[in-house]
Amino acid sequence: MAGLLLLLALAGCATQGGPSVANSDTDASSSAGHATAGDHQVKPYPFKNALTATVLGTPDGLKAQLPKKANFSIRTLKPLVDRKTPPTLRYARPLQYLLAAQDHPAPLAFVIAGTGDSALSSKCVLLSRALYQVGYSVACLPSPTSVTFMLGAAKYPVPGRMKTDVADLYRMMQAVRDDLSGDVDITGYSLTGWSLGATQAAFLAKLDQQRGVFGFQHVLLLNPAVNVWDSVDRMDVLLKRNLPGGFDALPNFLAEVLGNIQQSEGQGQPLRFNEDVLYRAYENGTFDKKDIGAIVGLAFRLSLANMAFAADVITHSDVIVPENVKLGPYDSLGVYFRRSFRMSFSDYINQLLVPYWNRDGRHVSKSELISEADMHTIAPFLASDKHMAVFTNADDPILDADEVGFLRRTFGNRARIRPHGGHLGNLSYKKTIHALQDYFTQ
Repeated sequence: MAGLLLLLALAGCATQGGPSVANSDTDASSSAGHATAGDHQVKPYPFKNALTATVLGTPDGLKAQLPKKANFSIRTLKPLVDRKTPPTLRYARPLQYLLAAQDHPAPLAFVIAGTGDSALSSKCVLLSRALYQVGYSVACLPSPTSVTFMLGAAKYPVPGRMKTDVADLYRMMQAVRDDLSGDVDITGYSLTGWSLGATQAAFLAKLDQQRGVFGFQHVLLLNPAVNVWDSVDRMDVLLKRNLPGGFDALPNFLAEVLGNIQQSEGQGQPLRFNEDVLYRAYENGTFDKKDIGAIVGLAFRLSLANMAFAADVITHSDVIVPENVKLGPYDSLGVYFRRSFRMSFSDYINQLLVPYWNRDGRHVSKSELISEADMHTIAPFLASDKHMAVFTNADDPILDADEVGFLRRTFGNRARIRPHGGHLGNLSYKKTIHALQDYFTQ
C-alpha cells in the first residue's frame, strides 16, 4: 500500500483594465516580464504524450528556480462546523492551511488545492514559492474533497456540489483572513488553484463579485476542468482501459512497475521516488502506455476512494460501511478500502451524492448537480472578468477538444494554452512559472 501511495502521489495525479497573458499555441512563446528573462533559451517541454507528461511532470533541469525558504508556517483554524470526528478519521484533524508570509505589507494570494489534496501538498508548496518570490504572501487551502476539509469546514460533507463546496471555501478564506489579522499586513487579494481547485476558483470569483469581500485583483485558473463530471468520467475510462481486472489486478501491477523501477535504478540502492526517477525509468523503456494510463487513472481513483469512504462514514450513508458498524481508530479497513476503490465516479454520484442531496428535506436532481459544476453556466462572467486568466494544455486528458475550444473562445487573449503538458505536467516548467509570475505582477 505504501508503494501505491508514493507512486500515485507523483501523478498528482471587477473592474476594467485587468492583466493579460500570452495566448500561445506554441511551446516556444512566452509572456512578457518575468517570462522573457532567458526563456527563449529554455529547452522545449519534452513530453508530447499527454499521459506521459501527466505522470512524469517536468525534468529537474527544466524546472523554475524558486527560493528554498519562503517563511512557511502551518496555521490551524478552529473548526468552521460543529461535527464529531469519527474515530477512524482522526488522522485528518485539525483544519490547517499553509502560509508563506512576507515580512512587509503585501497582497495575499489564496491557492485552492486540487482533487483530494491537502494544504501541505507539493503543488501548494510549489505555487507558494513561486508567488512568494514575486512579493506575495500566500495561503494554500485544502481541497473540499480532502478529508480534512470535509471534517472541519464542510457544511455538507459529501463533496461534489459546486455551489456548496465553493460557499465552504469562501467561508474558510474569510476565516484565514481573520486569522492573519494583526500578524500579516495584507494590501489586497488574488486567487489561483489547480485542476478542480481551478474550476472552484472560477466560481469563487463569481461569488466574490456578488458579495464583494475580497475584490480579487488577479484570478488564475491552472488546468481547470470545464465540466467536472465529464472530466472525472474520462478518468474512469482511463482506468478501465489500462488496468484490466480493476482492483484485483492492482497488486501485480504495482509489483511489476515498482520492481522495474528498482531494477532500472540499480539493485541494492534505496528507491527514491521523484520525477527524475520516473523520467529515467521512462527513458529506459520501463513503462509502456498502459502503465502510464493506469497510473493516471489510479491517482484519480485513489482520491475518490478516500473521499467516498470519508463521506460515507461521516454521513452514515450505509454504502461503503454498514450503518451498524462502528469503526475504531485501529480497525482493519481493507474490506472498506476495496469497496471504496471499486466505486467509480458515476457510482459516487448515484450512490452517495444524489441520495445525500435528496434526504433530510433536501431535493436536488442529478442533472442540477451536474449542471452546477459546468463552467459553461458562468461563461458570460468568465468572458467579461478581465482580472481572470487561464493556463492549460491542449492535450490535457481531463478536457476534450470542445472544452479546450470553449476556454480559448471565452478567455481570448487571457488564455495561455500550450500544445503539450498533459494535466499539470508542465506546472513547474520554467516558462509556466515565469508566465504565472508575470501575470500576478502586472
